[in-house]
Amino acid sequence: MRTLVANIPLPCNRFLVDLNAALERHVDLTHDHEAFWNMIGDYDVIHLHFPEYMTFEIQHAYIHALSDELIAEIEKRLQYWSERSVLVITRHVLLPHDALSDPRWEKLYETVYRYVDGVVHFAEPSIKEFRMRYADTPFVHGHPEHCIVPHQNYASLPNQINRYEARRQLGIDSNANVLLVFGAIRNDEERDLIQNSFRQLRVPRKVLLVSCWREKLAKVAWIRLKYWLRDLTRLYYRLHPQYRFNYGFVEEEDAQIYLNAADVLLIPRLHVLNSGNVTMGMTFGKVVVGPDSLDVGHLLKSTGNVIFDPARPETASAAIKQAMGLARQNRVGPANQQKALTEWSAAQCADQYVVFYNKLLQ
Repeated sequence: MRTLVANIPLPCNRFLVDLNAALERHVDLTHDHEAFWNMIGDYDVIHLHFPEYMTFEIQHAYIHALSDELIAEIEKRLQYWSERSVLVITRHVLLPHDALSDPRWEKLYETVYRYVDGVVHFAEPSIKEFRMRYADTPFVHGHPEHCIVPHQNYASLPNQINRYEARRQLGIDSNANVLLVFGAIRNDEERDLIQNSFRQLRVPRKVLLVSCWREKLAKVAWIRLKYWLRDLTRLYYRLHPQYRFNYGFVEEEDAQIYLNAADVLLIPRLHVLNSGNVTMGMTFGKVVVGPDSLDVGHLLKSTGNVIFDPARPETASAAIKQAMGLARQNRVGPANQQKALTEWSAAQCADQYVVFYNKLLQ
């Protein structure tokens, strides 16, 4: 089975790297955005992931501006491939994270979905939301087939550092109650949720550990003063041991330091479809707290983790306190890790993708 993954190279996207490697054991897999865009080759399956990253042309528009002309060019490719191959897409997000205010991106996503034969979801709420959102969409080949394949685990990440060593490297006391926020903080709303929840958290020896803190620069005209105030804020956090902030990208080999130092992993999203951090936290045996939103809320509730109400962000503090209690009792975290490692391996998930490919090809 010849399969083309139509996506630009994303070497830091562990999901794509691991899934492609697992799929290669079953199919003749090619990861090539140029073959897709230039309409070259003969493939049984075209597998799409992020429409905004199908090609560099679209990624450039993601950074600058998406035009109707580019959407027409994309549709030309989709029409070409849909007449020759089965088109499958994994639904990662509702819409691109940084383009929610531009209706053209919603148009692009709907255009892509119009041509696909199958949609892979991480959980049932995504299917229900998809059917509601695209209830009136004129699908080119009829309504697509749907299937659920879990987000595979992060067992491929290094995990040799224990809790004591991780905390020693970060300068965190071994008896601290550590709340981790890992990955991008996308907007001021999420930053405020983190700060407010941590301030309201009534837990002794609490520490807020953040892998990439979102800074808010002062609104002053003088550039030097703007960055002097930023540095002063950083100094404040350094002088207060309950804050451990990093301000840049964390390399994959260092992710284990943050995850193994933590007691609880917080997902500070509000309206969100999926988050790989749910699976990441579970892979490392952490109790996970996140919003009761679509797939994220479904997965957290079904595994005994903790949710907060995204319509009432003030509920996050109580949810974190509950999660800290579970972590102290060594509850939920071990079961999380067992489930992630025994049920969500990349090999197991790839098997399910291949079954779905074959179903669509029949």
